[in-house]
Amino acid sequence: MPQVVNIDGSRDRRFGSFQQPVFGSSDLLTQGRSQYYNDIGAHNGPGVYQMMTTSGVGRPTIQYAGMSMDVHRRLNEHGRGGMDNIAVQMQQAANRGMDLRARFAPADSAFEARAQELFLLNQRDYAWNSRNNGGMTFSWW
Repeated sequence: MPQVVNIDGSRDRRFGSFQQPVFGSSDLLTQGRSQYYNDIGAHNGPGVYQMMTTSGVGRPTIQYAGMSMDVHRRLNEHGRGGMDNIAVQMQQAANRGMDLRARFAPADSAFEARAQELFLLNQRDYAWNSRNNGGMTFSWW
C-alpha cells in the first residue's frame, strides 16, 4: 500500500493495514456527443472511483482516479459538468464522441479512501490527474 503520513510527516501506524480497492463493473456516465448524464448507482459514502473513456466497442481507457467522502455526489458533479476539475477533459471526450464510464470501490473511512487513492495513483500515470500523479497529460486529446 502507499505511504500514508500524518500531518507532522511521520508514517502512520496503520500503514499497510488498508485494503486495496475492489472495483465492480463500470457504468455508463455519459454517452458520446449527447452528454446526457446517466445517474449510476454509486453508494453515498467514502470511496475511490475511476473515470474512463471508450470510443465505440473496445476496452475502456482509465483516465482519472479520485476519492470522495460521498462517491455518488462526486460522480454526479463530474457527470453534470460545470465548474469541475476535469470538465475540460470531459468536454473534449464528448466532442470526440467518446463514452465516459465510471466505476467505484467503497471504503470504510475517509482515511482508507485516501490511502486507496494514493495506491491507485502510484500504480500508473492517469492522464487527467493533475495533482499527486505527475501532472496532467494533454497528449491524450
